[in-house]
Amino acid sequence: MEDNNRILVVDDDPGVRESYREILSPFPREDVLREGASLFNEPNRGTESVPRKQYYAVLADRGEEGVKAVEKAMEQANPFAAAFVDMSMPGIDGAETARRIWTIDPNIRIVIVTAYSEYTPDDIIRVTGKDDIFYLRKPFNPEEIRQFARALTNQWNLERERESLSSELERMNEELEVMNRDLEKKVEEQTSLLIRSEKMASIGLLAAGVAHEINNPISYISGNLTTMKKYSTRVVDVLKRYKELETYIHESETNKISTLLEEIKTFKEKQKIEFILEDMVDLAQESLEGTNRIRKIVSDLKTFSRGDQAEPKQINLNETIDDTLNIIWNELKYRAEIVKDYGDLPEVRCFPQKISQAFMNILMNAAQAIEKKGTIKIVSRYVRDSPRGGDARVEIRISDTGRGISKKDIPKIFDPFFTTKPVGQGTGLGLSITYDIIMAHGGQIMVESEKGKETTFTIRLPLKPKLQ
Repeated sequence: MEDNNRILVVDDDPGVRESYREILSPFPREDVLREGASLFNEPNRGTESVPRKQYYAVLADRGEEGVKAVEKAMEQANPFAAAFVDMSMPGIDGAETARRIWTIDPNIRIVIVTAYSEYTPDDIIRVTGKDDIFYLRKPFNPEEIRQFARALTNQWNLERERESLSSELERMNEELEVMNRDLEKKVEEQTSLLIRSEKMASIGLLAAGVAHEINNPISYISGNLTTMKKYSTRVVDVLKRYKELETYIHESETNKISTLLEEIKTFKEKQKIEFILEDMVDLAQESLEGTNRIRKIVSDLKTFSRGDQAEPKQINLNETIDDTLNIIWNELKYRAEIVKDYGDLPEVRCFPQKISQAFMNILMNAAQAIEKKGTIKIVSRYVRDSPRGGDARVEIRISDTGRGISKKDIPKIFDPFFTTKPVGQGTGLGLSITYDIIMAHGGQIMVESEKGKETTFTIRLPLKPKLQ
């Protein structure tokens, strides 16, 4: 969506209208600047304060003409972002002009410009029916016009972008609702639906972060390839010179050989050919590392987002935690330092995607509980209650230095739809889903916390659970 820099000017004074045009132009002429400075009671300052941003100004000499210009713009789907409307004009005045314009286009931002008016601001609000109107008193200077133009067009463009995003979000929600209506009503599938719904909410939150993580390696791969293209051109030039030298050698033109060798040496030094040959290897290696990083991010995201496998698998939980951290890293890195204390773990039989979902829910909760910069510590251990390995299990502890959980809320945190977050910021399903996943794997999940103190979630999973 391109920025809208169209501005309507409604004023019955032709000199004022032309001054508006030049003020909003990126490169006004000196004579017009002097005339504008005189009209707006401002000393001429020359071109040093000329704005670089360009606005497309449409001029109208009466309120009725301004209204027609707005009608035409709407018919052509090319609306104005803002309008400067003089209060005192023949025909309809500025307040009535604004009211009629808003009837046609409620999104346009309007500035009422006046030196004297029988209307008070309350009267203008009453006539126009809107209270988000702006006022500018005469005399004023060009910088005031430029500031209003910049602020109001930016506001208009941001509002349209927000509406576009909201519309897209509504469309996606409608698609999700259609998908939900098609799901069967069995208990097992209801549980799966909750997991997918929570996962989709998480992926929606993390999408920008994953894109950012992918864009980083892509940007330096692109930069490397551009540099290598320049390098290749220089190397080709050197090879052409060597080819020319070979010709002279075959023809035994010794007097030209010496001259050409000196030219090649000078060219190589000037173009830094030896450095280029060394740097090309480093650029290629760095680009390969970037592609491997992208492949890893995409692979982890694909693993996380796909449906559960029909059969459980043997996995290493340390690797699963790292894969999950890689997916949500952009949500964590600005909030917390990740401290890992991994033990040597045996493989655990489980459904990988569900276990990854459980870890992600706890890690995201930990990050959101940290108000500024904090620490998330992850500890993994292999625990055996007897020398022979009876009741052997894997234990994962995830601690954060966030705001903690009050004692009265701890018994309820695994209840469906219970959340301590503000309205609209939490579904209350994340920890409930995590609890169900751990229980379905024959494990345990516990929490230790107090208000204002560290929170620790402990997950215990048997090596060979009876999966439900």
